[in-house]
Amino acid sequence: MPPNEDTCEYAWLGRVEYNDARQLQQHLASERAAGERPDSLLLLEHPPVYTTGRRDASAHLRTSEDLLGAPLVETDRGGDITFHGPGQLVAYPTIDLRAAGLSVVAYVRGLEDIVIRTLRSYDIDSTTECGMTGVWVEDQKIAAIGVRVSRPGGASGSWVTSHGLAVNVSVDLTWFESIVPCGIVDREVTSMVRLLGSAPALGDVSRRLAGEFGAVFGREMIVDRARELSGFADTAM
Repeated sequence: MPPNEDTCEYAWLGRVEYNDARQLQQHLASERAAGERPDSLLLLEHPPVYTTGRRDASAHLRTSEDLLGAPLVETDRGGDITFHGPGQLVAYPTIDLRAAGLSVVAYVRGLEDIVIRTLRSYDIDSTTECGMTGVWVEDQKIAAIGVRVSRPGGASGSWVTSHGLAVNVSVDLTWFESIVPCGIVDREVTSMVRLLGSAPALGDVSRRLAGEFGAVFGREMIVDRARELSGFADTAM
């Protein structure tokens, strides 16, 4: 039976190693492209790790790689170098853009809107910046976006997304001092805890973000069987 195109399965997976999450994304993308599952949304946090897109990250390191204190992983997403770590909510959607009727640009704008709406529910006013992907509070970046769109297995007609967005909730911002975040030299990063004085639980933020995801992309959000697929989930939504 083909998947229901009006639904999206989601799960809070807790803390997951970066490469484990990437492997799970690849698995879900292949299933989505083959029409074996609906769209999905993984919500999680990573142990400390720096990641970079297809661009050379060396120009945006402020220290040598061996002094970063966390691995530097080259990925197949777009975008420049960034940091992921505890206290940062990471969302990895797997969506068939063709089935959803979305261009890549519209998809990225949708991700930005989801973050803005989620932050608004905590009384944080945020916005986008012309020519710069992500979400900002005044001149400080609070959420980064880096995506990949591919045809897993050469599936005809299926353009499936991977990677996604990261929202700084209570993450230790000193980790960003060793890099030029997203390659933007004259901007800093911020977090919900810095703006609010205290931070909501990641699980609460993930639930609100999942709800906004459904609202923006017109999906009924259903608790995701990816929890059982992953083998490393720790907490149900």
